[in-house]
Amino acid sequence: MTRTNSGVRWIHAIPIAIGLAVGIFMWHAAVPRLITQLTGVDGAFTAERCVWGEPGSAGDRTVTCAGSFTAADGSFTLPGIGIYGDFDDRPAAPVAARVSGPGADHAVQMSLLTSLAPIGLGLTAFVFPAWALTAATRDALTRRRTGRPT
Repeated sequence: MTRTNSGVRWIHAIPIAIGLAVGIFMWHAAVPRLITQLTGVDGAFTAERCVWGEPGSAGDRTVTCAGSFTAADGSFTLPGIGIYGDFDDRPAAPVAARVSGPGADHAVQMSLLTSLAPIGLGLTAFVFPAWALTAATRDALTRRRTGRPT
């Protein structure tokens, strides 16, 4: 017995839209960070103001900090800049970071996990919409070629 229909229906539009939205959001958040990590200006981030966040699902609390960034070559300093990422404790010493340039508003920690995890989640979110759209397109083309519903 050969299956003639993928089972994709209009009701699947909601999960498809959610998958696309999550995937696009994750990529939008992660790709600029990854580009900064790979091509940005090296330097050090010094924490000046730190705030404890709410406990996570495991009960762990993290610290979100703002401070200043100084380029490794000393060519510029960015006061009052935030940093993408959280810390387990307030950093006592400067932390290695990168920025996109002298006009940046956020520094990025050098851990690639902060970029690769959201990119992986974004790719995973794209799996169902990609399958569903491919299957629905294939079904529509089959119906169009044969002139009968499948």
